[in-house]
Amino acid sequence: MYITPRQFEPQQPTKLPPAPPRPSTAGNGAGFRINVLHSLKIHAITASIIAIVTCGLGLAVLLRHKATYTATAIIYVSPNFPKTLTDDREQQYQYESYIQQEMHTVTRYDVMADSIKKLPAGTWRFPGETEQSAVARLQSSLDIVRIGATYQVGITLMGRSPNNLAEIANAVANTYVEKAKDEEFYGRDQRLETLRQERARLQSDLDSSLQEQAQIARSLGVAIVNGEGANPFDSQLDKMRSDLATAHGQRIQAEAQLSSLETGDPSAPNSALSAAADEIIATDPQLNALKTSLGQKRSELLGTLAGLTPNNPLRKQTEEQLAETEAALQKMQSSLRAKAASRLEQKLHSEVNRSATIESRLLHELQSQTTSATSATPKIQRSEEIKADIARLQARYNLIDERIGNLELESSSPGSVHIFQPALPPLGPEPSKAHKYLLLLFPISILFGVVAAVLFDLLDPRLYTGADVEAMMGFAPVGVLFDDREVTQLVYDECALRMAAGIDHAAHSAGVRTFVLTAVTAGAGTTSIVSQLGSTLAKLGRKTLTVDASGNSNPVAYATVDLPDPARSNFAGEMTGTELQSAVVTQPLTSKLTPLATSFMAKAFQELTNEYDIVLIDAAPILASAETEYLARFADVTILVGESARTKKGELRRAARLLERLNVSGVAVIINKVGLLRAEKTLRRDIDEFEARVNKMNLRWHPKYHRTEATPFTPFVTKDNVVDAEEVPAAREA
Repeated sequence: MYITPRQFEPQQPTKLPPAPPRPSTAGNGAGFRINVLHSLKIHAITASIIAIVTCGLGLAVLLRHKATYTATAIIYVSPNFPKTLTDDREQQYQYESYIQQEMHTVTRYDVMADSIKKLPAGTWRFPGETEQSAVARLQSSLDIVRIGATYQVGITLMGRSPNNLAEIANAVANTYVEKAKDEEFYGRDQRLETLRQERARLQSDLDSSLQEQAQIARSLGVAIVNGEGANPFDSQLDKMRSDLATAHGQRIQAEAQLSSLETGDPSAPNSALSAAADEIIATDPQLNALKTSLGQKRSELLGTLAGLTPNNPLRKQTEEQLAETEAALQKMQSSLRAKAASRLEQKLHSEVNRSATIESRLLHELQSQTTSATSATPKIQRSEEIKADIARLQARYNLIDERIGNLELESSSPGSVHIFQPALPPLGPEPSKAHKYLLLLFPISILFGVVAAVLFDLLDPRLYTGADVEAMMGFAPVGVLFDDREVTQLVYDECALRMAAGIDHAAHSAGVRTFVLTAVTAGAGTTSIVSQLGSTLAKLGRKTLTVDASGNSNPVAYATVDLPDPARSNFAGEMTGTELQSAVVTQPLTSKLTPLATSFMAKAFQELTNEYDIVLIDAAPILASAETEYLARFADVTILVGESARTKKGELRRAARLLERLNVSGVAVIINKVGLLRAEKTLRRDIDEFEARVNKMNLRWHPKYHRTEATPFTPFVTKDNVVDAEEVPAAREA
C-alpha cells in the first residue's frame, strides 16, 4: 500500500512521519519474470497434458520404427590438386571451405537428377513420379558426412529395403566425381573454345603478315627481307660503286698504255712497244720452240764449223747455212715483233673500249639501283614492322597453343576427387537406437511440459496470486484471500485479519480513515470483503462504518464491546478466540441513504470521519463507474479488488493508470478467491504452520465451509476430517 501525505485534523494523537513519494501505480514494478515453480502450479494440468502428449507421440514414433539399411560409398578429396604439368594458382583452395563446398555439391539437384537417369528404370524413380519428387526423396535419404578429420567423405544412402542401395549410392558417387572433375576447370569447354578462336585469329593474322612480307620481298627482288645488318640495297650500291671505281681505273690504265704505245718510238731499243713485243715473244710458246730448234741447229753448225779449216769447202757452206739460220731467226723475230705490236695495240684498244663500256654500264646500273633503293625504303620499313608483328603474333600463338595443350592434358588427367571405396550391399539392418531415444523421451516430455507451463504463464493475461499483482503494480497487495471453498474458516479469518491489520496500521501511522473498495471487474467480491473487514476491524478496536456507495442498502456500523464472560455472549458477532474477551456489535443505521455521489458525499467525508475511526465504502467497479472515480478523489485510500483467475492483467493496469490520472492519495490492492494450489510456496508454508498450531490448540474446531467434490483436496482440517490429536499428522499426510 502506498499513501501520499495529507493535511489531517489537528486532533491526531500521533505525529505522522513523512510518507515516501507515491510511485506510479500504472505497472511500476511490471517486468518479464520467469518462475518455473509458479508457472507449474498455475498451469499444472496444461503441463501434464503436454508432457503426456509428447511422451505418447514419442512412444508412437519409436514403436513405428522399422529396420533401416545403409550403403556407404567413400570418396577421397585431395587437399592438393595433382598437377600433370606445372603448378597453377587456379587450383589453390582453402581445404576446409573446399571440402565443405564439395559435401554440399553431392546433393545438388543436377547431380541427383543425372544419378537417377543413370540407374535402370524403376530402381529409384517410381512409375509416373516426377523428376523433382524423385530428386527430393533421394536428397532426403542421403547422409553426407566427413569421416573424422580425414580427407574422406562418406555418401550414405538409407532405406527400408537393402535392395539396390549400393547401386544407387555408387551412381551418386560416380556422378559427383564426374561433376567435380569437370568443375575443377570451371568453364573448361568455353575457355578452350575461346582459346581456339584466339589461336585461329592469330593464325590468320600471321598468314596475312607473312603474305604481305613475301610480296614486299618479291617487289624488292630478294628471297627474304632481313633487317639484321646492312641494307641489301646499300651493300649492292657499295659494291657497284666499288666495281665502277675499278672499271674506271682499268679504263684509265688501258688508255694510258695505249697512249704510251701510240706516242712512243718503235725503233728505240727500249720502247714500250718493243718491250711489250719482247715480252710477248718471250712468252710465246711457238716462238720459243722455234728459237730452241734454230738454236740447236746453229749450235750444230757452229760445232761443224769449228772443225773445218777456212779452206774447207764445207766451211763456206756451213757458214752460209749459219747465216741463213741467223737471218731466218732475225726475220722471224722481226715479224713476230711486228705482229705482237699490232696485236698489243689492238688489245689495248679493245681494253680501252671494254673498260669504257663497263664503266658506262656500271654507272647506269648505279643510277638505276639508287632510284630503286630510294623507292624501296618504305617497303623495307614496312617489312621491319611486319617482322616485329610476326614475332609478336608468333609468341602469342605459341603461348595460347601451349595453354590449350595444358588444359586438354590436365582435363584428361585424374582430378583431385576420386572414389576411395565403392558402396557394398548391406549385410543387415543398422543397430536400433530406440532404447537410447526411449531414455531421453521422458525427460524431454517433462521439459516440454515445463516449457509449455512457462509459456502459458507468460502468455496468460489473468492474475492468480499476489506475486502477479506485485509484478504488475510494483508493491505487494495489502491482502490475499483464499477461496473459501478450499480452506477452513480459521484460515480465511486469518487472512482477513492480516488484511484488516494492514488497514489498521495505515490508519494508525498515516491517519487515513476513508477507504474506497472497488473491484477491477464485476463479481470480485467487494461486498463480502467490506463486511469481513468491518467485522475484523471492530475486533481490533476500531469503530468502523461500512457504506454501500450505490445506496441500495443502509450503512452498517461495527463496534467492539467487552464481555464479562465469553459464555454469556449472545451478540450477533463471533468470538475471535479464548484470548479476546469482546464481541462485535453490528448496528444498521435507521435510514436508507441516497446514492453517495449526490447527497451523502459531504456527510461521508466530513461528518462520518468524526464519528467513526474507519469508513469502508463499497463502490462499483472503477472501470465502469464514474461515481467511483469521483469517490476515489476524496478518499484517503482506494483499494482495488481483483479476483484470482478472472481479473486480467490489462484490466488491473488500466485501473492503476486511471487512479494515477485521478491523482489519488493512496492505492492498495486485494486479490480475492486465490486457489490454494496456486498460492506461493511461502504463503502455503505459513498457512500450514498456522493450521498445525490451531489444530493443536483446538482439535474440536469445525470449519464453516465444506470442501466440495470440485474443490481440490486441502490439507487444512474441515468437519469432514476432524480426528483425534493422535490422528492429526496421519490425516495431514493423507
